[in-house]
Amino acid sequence: MSSESAVASRVKTLGNSLKGVALPIGGILLLVVVFSILAPTFWQSSTLFTIFRESSVLLVVGIGVTFVILMGSIDLSVGATLTLAGLASAMVAKDGNWLVAVLVGVLVGVLVGALNGVLFAYFKVPSFLTTLGVGLVAGGVGLWLVGGRPVQLFNESFLNISQAKVVGQYTTLALWSILLWAAFSWIGVRTRFGRYTYAIGGAEAVSGLAGIPIQRIKFYAMVLSGALAGVAGILLTARIGAATPDMGSRLTLDAIAAVVIGGTALTGGVGGVHRTILGVLLVTTLGVGLNTVGITPYLQDIIQGAVVVLAVALTLDRSKLSILK
Repeated sequence: MSSESAVASRVKTLGNSLKGVALPIGGILLLVVVFSILAPTFWQSSTLFTIFRESSVLLVVGIGVTFVILMGSIDLSVGATLTLAGLASAMVAKDGNWLVAVLVGVLVGVLVGALNGVLFAYFKVPSFLTTLGVGLVAGGVGLWLVGGRPVQLFNESFLNISQAKVVGQYTTLALWSILLWAAFSWIGVRTRFGRYTYAIGGAEAVSGLAGIPIQRIKFYAMVLSGALAGVAGILLTARIGAATPDMGSRLTLDAIAAVVIGGTALTGGVGGVHRTILGVLLVTTLGVGLNTVGITPYLQDIIQGAVVVLAVALTLDRSKLSILK
């Protein structure tokens, strides 16, 4: 490659990186200004607390989804996985040890992720179909376990996983999410697993020729996504003091939206966990702001859907799409 081509490539990469960071930051600042004008009550400390609280579970789910999307794949089962893990952990915590309940919740997430990974990586079923089908199965199992009824919790040790105070009104829920984000941000850019997900998303065929174990990395990414969805289910259950059969129904699309808005392209190879937090904050700020202003729920869906479409349009790498389907 000539020196001019190398410089052009670096400039393009830097431009994409700046765009991926500048767009969500600019969007967050714009939302804060607009909502502060429309609703003066938005600009207060309680709003910041609400944003942190609402974004914590979404961030944990988004971390796992990020690694899958980095490979150019998708995971549509995280909402159902979160629900199943939350219901299973709540059933154990209701009459048992809180630590066993946590382990059960994580194990449920790992098992669902492993099922996704086997079907996707080794049986070559497209990730869209695999995770959609497995998500339906996981949701059905959750409904069957509890008979469609919520599971109420009064186990203080379990509830303190998310409700124990850290600083002021900020709880351990935000602490866990930030720690996980920091850890997996490092894993994404500093470990072989993280670098391989970028490589597969950037050019899977070339990665295979370079000796990267593509099937194994795909399997690991799905297991990680499922495990973190399980952790998110535990955190959400502990936060609200109950597990309900529909508590993860919205989080799948919200997580994908947050990852894409944060700068991780659906075509793969661009972005990362370190950016996902920006998308999570934007999605959460938008939701909290619309509630504060008093926008009706159906109109909120329209606005949030438009934001997702716009984000995909801005982050999609069209050079990887020879044919638009």
